[in-house]
Amino acid sequence: MSVKEAAHPAIEALPDTASLPDAADRVALLAALEKGRHAVREGRWKSPEEVEKLLSSWLEKQSGRTRQ
Repeated sequence: MSVKEAAHPAIEALPDTASLPDAADRVALLAALEKGRHAVREGRWKSPEEVEKLLSSWLEKQSGRTRQ
């Protein structure tokens, strides 16, 4: 599916009152989802368990910075 083919239905689904920023946000979401799918296809992803460990580590580091 081309970019145009993917974007068109997403924009058409917006309400008539949608703004250009609303449409841009919808297209940006599609781009982010495609980027994630591409990363998964390349094997670049983390399991939920790995994410939990990373998040804990990041939060510990962040809380240490705020105490200083």
